[in-house]
Amino acid sequence: MPLLPVDWLMALYNVVMIAVWLPLAATEPAARWLLAPHVAGLAVPLLLAEARRPLSRFGALVREGYPLAWLAAFWSELDIHAVLVGSRANDTVLAAVEQLLFHGSLAQAWQPAMHGVGFSEAMEGLYFSYYLLMIGVPIWAFLRARDREDTADVVLRLSLAYVVSFVIFAAAPTAGPMYLYPRFVGENAHGFFRTLNDVLRASGDAAGTGFPSSHVTGVIGLAWIAWRHLPRPAAWVAAVVAAGVVPATVYTQNHFVLDSLAGLVLGVSVQAGLEPVLLRLRAARPTRLTRPRVRVLPPTEPEAA
Repeated sequence: MPLLPVDWLMALYNVVMIAVWLPLAATEPAARWLLAPHVAGLAVPLLLAEARRPLSRFGALVREGYPLAWLAAFWSELDIHAVLVGSRANDTVLAAVEQLLFHGSLAQAWQPAMHGVGFSEAMEGLYFSYYLLMIGVPIWAFLRARDREDTADVVLRLSLAYVVSFVIFAAAPTAGPMYLYPRFVGENAHGFFRTLNDVLRASGDAAGTGFPSSHVTGVIGLAWIAWRHLPRPAAWVAAVVAAGVVPATVYTQNHFVLDSLAGLVLGVSVQAGLEPVLLRLRAARPTRLTRPRVRVLPPTEPEAA
């Protein structure tokens, strides 16, 4: 079975995380437990390449969608990694650079300066809308997919948006301004969306995922997918929401300005540059890990003159 670009992307990420966990394995039991599935994950491309029988509909869904399940597991392990190696030094450097460039921290100053409940709830609502896009856009795109190429495009774009961010998180964990500075508590602290975001953060946040903002990188990818695969009105809604999420990540004190700008640049670069390059490489040379089997026919008898 020909391999897809996303298969190689997942294999490469497994290699990166093996390199991340291996130095910690001698002293940290958690590193040993997390090293094992990444080593096993390197066998997935080999197994996919050996699969020759036509897959069932369910089998095809699992084969094409497995990277999305892996992303959830990858996100969880980043929290463990950041706790083990720490992020304070990286956060201090990032805060110093932001101070130098902007003469202060907008993430620290913006919300206290504009803490009215209406404006705060609008920004918190934009921040929350990312989760609605994260669920709704891929499902809608999968339901509208005309063929397996459309499905593969959605999976690859989502995987690239997050995996590239995850590599940076693993290399240099950062927690962000919410964990570096005191959280602002004003009249907006008990707003609906503020409370909802706090609950989601407490239940599913991963330490060390500050720079770049995966909220921004992810929402750029989701808007890109919506523009390619959804009706135009829905695509415009996704684009407007994505534009609002960028400043909302700073106002809500989840990210520095540098985090959001880096997420924006990374998101656009991945969707406009890296993804088309991977697809062109695949079109130019179909990827296989095994040589196709050649059927040898018995020699034929020469025809009588």
